Amino acid sequence: QARPASAPSSTVPTQVEPRLTGHLRTGDGAEDEWFVVYLLRRFTSARSDAACRVIDADGELLLIEAALAAPRWLTPDNAEHRVWLRAGDVHILPRPRPPEPQRLPKSEALSKVRAGGTVAKDKVQAAIGSRLEGFPRRAVELSRHIARAVLPASAARLLIAFPQLVAVAVDHLPPPPAAEVQRLRRELRPAEAACTFDCESLSEQDMVCVGVRLTRCQYARLLGLRCNLPLRFSAKHWRRPAGFAADERAERLGALLAAGLEVAFLQNTRSATAVLRWPDPDSLLPAETAWFGEEAFVRHAASSPSQLRSSSPACRRAFLQQSSLDEPFRVALLNVWVSEALLKAVDFSEHWRDQNDSEDWLEVSAEDLDREMLARQEEFDAFDLRRTTGQSQARSAATSTARLAPAGESRGPLGCESAQVAQEELARLGSQLSGFLARASGLEGVDAAGGMGTGDGVASPGDRRIAAGAAEGVRAGTAGPCARATEGSDSDSDGSGSELDVLGMEGEDFGSDDSNSSGDDMDSGAVPGQGFRECFAELDEQLAEALDAPLAHDDAESAAPTVVGLPLSSRHIKVHGGDDSAAGTSATAASHLGLHAMEHVLASYCAEHSLAPGPASLLLGELGLAATGIHEQRGATAASGPCRGLDSMD
Repeated sequence: QARPASAPSSTVPTQVEPRLTGHLRTGDGAEDEWFVVYLLRRFTSARSDAACRVIDADGELLLIEAALAAPRWLTPDNAEHRVWLRAGDVHILPRPRPPEPQRLPKSEALSKVRAGGTVAKDKVQAAIGSRLEGFPRRAVELSRHIARAVLPASAARLLIAFPQLVAVAVDHLPPPPAAEVQRLRRELRPAEAACTFDCESLSEQDMVCVGVRLTRCQYARLLGLRCNLPLRFSAKHWRRPAGFAADERAERLGALLAAGLEVAFLQNTRSATAVLRWPDPDSLLPAETAWFGEEAFVRHAASSPSQLRSSSPACRRAFLQQSSLDEPFRVALLNVWVSEALLKAVDFSEHWRDQNDSEDWLEVSAEDLDREMLARQEEFDAFDLRRTTGQSQARSAATSTARLAPAGESRGPLGCESAQVAQEELARLGSQLSGFLARASGLEGVDAAGGMGTGDGVASPGDRRIAAGAAEGVRAGTAGPCARATEGSDSDSDGSGSELDVLGMEGEDFGSDDSNSSGDDMDSGAVPGQGFRECFAELDEQLAEALDAPLAHDDAESAAPTVVGLPLSSRHIKVHGGDDSAAGTSATAASHLGLHAMEHVLASYCAEHSLAPGPASLLLGELGLAATGIHEQRGATAASGPCRGLDSMD
């Protein structure tokens, strides 16, 4: 339909490109889409002043097909209104340059296409030409399927004269519940109720078997449809033509199509009216067109290079396709149903079929699928190879140019003139740094023994600087590789006395207050990692004071923290409690730790499952966990030993 031009304003161009916009429903048929592309390509070849753009739900159809050959800068964000058909060729508008917007307005795009110089490269033209090879014959072969169907004669005439009604029937399957179908039929007027698609009131002479034209997608969808039809369309009530041998598939296909047509008729689907404006036989076209009675059309027809006659099939068909599209589907279908022209236009003997078309296309073997996948993968591999080769050649050329540059000439970062090469070098260093930070660490710092080189076993200068800093931090007794080295440490730098602060931690000191004192401690025989042990020992003392303070007085049971009513009266276990003879590493400490963990596990279990406190001593007795020691502690004012925490669970 034509889109009216907008009124001139401050934001709308004063000259709006005239254009036509069309919408086509193709359903599941991919070849229908490309048949439209084929027609538009021929149209632009015949009309050099016309340009066409084809889009679907996924975006630019032509660009998607030629994705491996299209320019790399094209993305979904900037591709809108940049791919056109003109003069039979694919045109791609140039890349947006700042300050141009990424999205190109349609009017500006049409102006640029008309200006010329936007024809796409040969490989893009070849990709689209390969997809359209053999059209339109190939499109028909890949889409059409003729199958036998047993139908009432009235319904068979409709499907033969208007093949597009098959799509209407398929769109209304599966049908609504039988009660809903009956309700819709009771609401019909008497004249409309006479239009039925079942065969309850028909005889065998009123049934026919004809070849119905479908698309392959429609036929596959009908074969895979598993639904319950209304009782009038069931196999038990579906009649066969006189002298017709049993064919369950033909009967089932006819019942499905008839049921779909009935549902469309009852629901009065308005969009289905346009289907009845495309009759197959010319005998159903109107005798004259009303256009020739209008003065404006007669004046236009007189100026046309080809003579237009009101009685020509092309004029009559064009007129019918635009006639009364808002008419309700019931009214339009009834007008065709009672038409005498329909009875004369269809001869069933011309549409008799002994068998269906071959269904080999329904079965795809694993070998065929693998072959298709392999061919597609080869296309992707070839594309990746070309892209990788092009990038390698560009990188080599940039590196060679940088090496051949005069000594006094200014160079880019890392001695390279190419910004792309510089970015790759920075990315390589960043990945090496990430790998270094991901290495295993311990009390003595990061394990750098594995090497952090360039991949060939040789460490780069940057790698040696990082490794040197890590080793210096270990010698200084600092907390990990991120601590800064001593001021007197060796360096591979240019003698400036400072290293590159890669991690932004130059000003922090995780070791002692005096960085130089760490070297003295190392010389005096200090144990590596001693600072860690002292830190954890101090942390143990602080935790013990905070957690065990409520349990220090006599009324420890009432002072202990609780979880769902369960007191947690076990004490904090010092993991770093002292030397090997102390409790921190003894068997008693291990028992303390086990009972401490058991107490909290039981409390967590009770809290998770909303359980009331129970006799934990009985449960632990069944498990063989020192029940005797528990009972001996009852009545004690102060408890000690590993069983004190378990007694608190009773």
